[in-house]
Amino acid sequence: MDSIVLQIFRIGLLLLLWFFIFMAVRAMYRDVKLAGGVQTSAPAAPRRTVVPGRREAAKQLAVVEGPLKGSHMAVGTLEEVVMGRSPDSDFQLGDDFASARHARLFRRGSDWFVEDLDSRNGTFVNGARIDQPEQVGVGSDIKVGRTTVRLVP
Repeated sequence: MDSIVLQIFRIGLLLLLWFFIFMAVRAMYRDVKLAGGVQTSAPAAPRRTVVPGRREAAKQLAVVEGPLKGSHMAVGTLEEVVMGRSPDSDFQLGDDFASARHARLFRRGSDWFVEDLDSRNGTFVNGARIDQPEQVGVGSDIKVGRTTVRLVP
């Protein structure tokens, strides 16, 4: 009699273990499924028609949101631009939430990249915080403090 009870207890424990494994896998599957469809609450930037094999060259860096909204700088001939609050920055931002030397925008070939210069509030590209150089293109939003800048043709 004792061996039958012990065997039923073992089978019940095994079923309970498999149930917990199933629930954990199900929760992970739902998280992955939800993460794929998450969108930011910020309004989407207007999309342009992209012609395959042809990319627009960035000619200006423009402030689209923040204290100096409307400011811009020609970047067509530059290789590097340092953005920040300091007067020594190439592109000075009038933003108290930006570091003195907040981020660096640089060109590699025909592609532009942005990197955070160990700022306190971080640098965001299209809503995602970056911790290494990230490629940006025309129309990409770069958030530095409270200021959002964009490469425009």
